[in-house]
Amino acid sequence: MKKNTEKKIEKNNFSKLILKEKIFQKDQLVIHTKYGIGKYIGLSSLNNKGIITEYFVIMYANQVKLYVPITSLNLITSYIHPNILDVSLNTLGNKKWLMECKKIKKKIYDTAVQLINTKSHRSLKKGFSFKKNFFKYKNFCDQCLYPITNDQKKSIKEIIHDMEKPIPMDRLLCGDVGFGKTEVAMRAAFIALDNNKQVALLVPTTLLAQQHYDTFKNRFSEYKYKIDTYSRFTLKKKEILIKKKIKQGLINILIGTHKILSKYLIWKNLGLLIIDEEHRFGVHHKEKIKELYMNIDVLTLSATPIPRTLNMSCLGIRDISIISTPPKKRLKIKTYVKYFNPKTIRKVILKELNRGGQVYYIYNMIKNIEEKKRYLSSLIPEAKIQISHGKIHSNDLYKIMYDFLNKKFDILLCTTIIDTGINISNVNTMIIEHADKFGLSQLHQLRGRIGRSEKQAYAFFFISNKTKINKKAKKRLNLIESFTALGSGFTLSTYDSEIRGVGELLGENQSGHINTIGIKLYKKFLNQAIRLILKNKNKTSFAELNSQSISVDLKLNVSAILPENYINNINTRLMYYKKLSCIKKNKELKKIKNEINNLFGKLPRYVKNLFLLTKIKILSERIGVKKIQFHVKKICIVFCKKNILNINWLYKKIIKKPKRWKILQNKLYFYKLFINDKDLLIWIKNFLQLIIEKRD
Repeated sequence: MKKNTEKKIEKNNFSKLILKEKIFQKDQLVIHTKYGIGKYIGLSSLNNKGIITEYFVIMYANQVKLYVPITSLNLITSYIHPNILDVSLNTLGNKKWLMECKKIKKKIYDTAVQLINTKSHRSLKKGFSFKKNFFKYKNFCDQCLYPITNDQKKSIKEIIHDMEKPIPMDRLLCGDVGFGKTEVAMRAAFIALDNNKQVALLVPTTLLAQQHYDTFKNRFSEYKYKIDTYSRFTLKKKEILIKKKIKQGLINILIGTHKILSKYLIWKNLGLLIIDEEHRFGVHHKEKIKELYMNIDVLTLSATPIPRTLNMSCLGIRDISIISTPPKKRLKIKTYVKYFNPKTIRKVILKELNRGGQVYYIYNMIKNIEEKKRYLSSLIPEAKIQISHGKIHSNDLYKIMYDFLNKKFDILLCTTIIDTGINISNVNTMIIEHADKFGLSQLHQLRGRIGRSEKQAYAFFFISNKTKINKKAKKRLNLIESFTALGSGFTLSTYDSEIRGVGELLGENQSGHINTIGIKLYKKFLNQAIRLILKNKNKTSFAELNSQSISVDLKLNVSAILPENYINNINTRLMYYKKLSCIKKNKELKKIKNEINNLFGKLPRYVKNLFLLTKIKILSERIGVKKIQFHVKKICIVFCKKNILNINWLYKKIIKKPKRWKILQNKLYFYKLFINDKDLLIWIKNFLQLIIEKRD
């Protein structure tokens, strides 16, 4: 029963699942916000005069150990660095870390201000408020040949809501390959066209431009809208004509490569820009988009968003919609990482050909591709092979793909030119040579070209048995082999952001700061800065921001743990400790309490104490309490300078029982003998709730 409940909880919310904190592994590097980089060496329970406390133990330089109470796990993040062997542990008691941290926090604060200003600048621009004609839109939707998933419905609803606003949309639509992003984009395009606006679709390759052109032509066949393509292969004569028609409004949808970003392309009434696979465009192109399309609606489609985009979306700087549900009857792709072996390659290809299928063979070296074709022809003489790469003219490329679609040959030997959007359902085996040379997102994109039917698909990632692959490449290949579930593209992006870093947030390199404090802590500080600045409407000073990051110190001498005999798996205990330490709302606390109760049974006394302690921490942060300490029969509550305490109410309370209370600057003392832990914790909780009720 427990296992089923656990699965149900995990599958309940995809977006929460993908952003779930990973558990700390023994001997991994971690960062404590106050003390810096150390090595996690395990959990330790200490019994001091009957008070049981569990600690997260970190080893620092000179073999010095730091025992962190599990209620303070929110101060610890895992540390990921591209060159882990170059990392030195910090020395406890040395102020160097805190000084470095303060400097970086200041830089991050400036970054947060810039990010918010960019978004604010966009939101101040006057956009077009689209109107949806219900009957026309319904008629367009009814022409879709496939039933759409609930995620697609939710995404289009969010997009239409954005389009109806008078400020320009900037939304990321994230869905795995083949999950129906294009259909959602076409529905947004229809609304734009119905409002007499033009639509631009920006794609990374000419081949993808042609495929989108065919898809849009087919989908809009009942309408008189004019659709055209524009790329580096467009003839000069046609290019002049396209520019003229765009200016006159005679082309409604233009699908093209970065050529459509040209300042010489003047639109009559552009209303929507759709960007497909933005990770394929460089910083220069993105800056151009910002410059040229600041006041129009932008919809970005991606299966594996780049870390920078993902980070901005998670921080709320950019709106995000997720399609996580696969089409019905789709099977996950079986993925294998192997050393290069001609016998295996022959066996794999013949197996696919014998069931009437076709094969993609990815070989990303154009200068040697002809030689590779001769090698494969001698290895598998039964197969017909054709070559495809970016230096072939678009008309020839189109003919090759058309012939492949019509099963005129068996193996397409190609470069990564097919990694975006190419959709041939009969191709269900993919072989990639030198897979260690590819990025995680690219490997996932390539793999997404197969498995488009109800047949079982296979992806083989071959690595050289002659040269040693580096640690990063090994990690990428392990991840791509592990994440074969449908909808794992977004998950892979979260890992990619840890392998590569969050990238250039503002077009300037932030990697120095990230390497010093780690990606997770960088994100945490940036998140804090953004949330506070937005909350206080840009009036938060850096000093205020710094004071806000202080954690509540609770020293109440009570046993508040998840006992080993209640939850025996150390990783599960760590996961719940981490969750509880980061909770900010009572609703979340109640949810975790119910979850633990359902999974592990009735809560023991020490677990109830842990939940009361967490509730006290939540209330303390809301009030502005810095520290609460209990010793024998005295409670001491230390308040921050900025708090919500109603002094008049407190004085009236003290006057009624002056022997019980004492006030000294920012400290409040209360004297009472408590029978047990529960009574003490309930009294503190109730008193803090009263402070909130009687606030100034």
